Amino acid sequence: MTCGLIIILLSLVSALAEASFIFDTADVAVTTGETLELKCGVKQDFRYCVWENEKGYIYQVEDVHAGVHAGMRAPEDLTDNQCGVVIDSIGAQDLGAWTCKVHLAGRTLVGSRNVGKTNMGPCDESFVLLGQECYYFHESSHKSWQDAREYCRSMTTLADLAVVDECHELALIWDHVIMYHNATWHWIGGSDLGQEGYWYFVDASPVPVGTPFWRPGNPSDDGNCLDLSEPYGYFNDYDCEKTGHFICQQIFL
Repeated sequence: MTCGLIIILLSLVSALAEASFIFDTADVAVTTGETLELKCGVKQDFRYCVWENEKGYIYQVEDVHAGVHAGMRAPEDLTDNQCGVVIDSIGAQDLGAWTCKVHLAGRTLVGSRNVGKTNMGPCDESFVLLGQECYYFHESSHKSWQDAREYCRSMTTLADLAVVDECHELALIWDHVIMYHNATWHWIGGSDLGQEGYWYFVDASPVPVGTPFWRPGNPSDDGNCLDLSEPYGYFNDYDCEKTGHFICQQIFL
């Protein structure tokens, strides 16, 4: 090995050793709807960096800073925060672990921090834990969609009609309805009341489209509010004034 090559290798090792990863691993207490800044930086030249949330969605920081991702942007101060991102309005889908990966020449620096869900404790009274979420199944009376939502929000400041945006959540909830509530239909927290044909949950996240969520042929313009229909638990658009059982969720724990 030549002296020149040895010097280059030693310089590279030294540079990597001096790389300073600037990342705060502390848990983040945040409520849905709030703005959140996730800081991440490094005192060394880097190739690129990405963020990945708990659900596996990956955000290339260059794209975030260029305004490609709606609701995400670059921080105002990028000093030692070159890989930082700002989420303008946190939704339930954003809670959980966020991981920053900074790719250098020769290695990758990785740091994770937990947003919101790290404060999870036992479910509030009357709520049951299904998977990692707390739900309340109201069976004692029938209410319209709006009245059901008001009831949920009156239980605790952290509750609203349920946001069901993942297949495993849907399966867990409907299995519970079958076992304990005779597979009857229930209101959940989705509607297109804001704009006809554009379905959103109460936390402003989009309602998934197509299978396996919606009943075949739906939404069918039968109504503007979302229920889990009997007997199979598919999403169904229904008249918001109809009264039925409903499912509440602790949106932030």
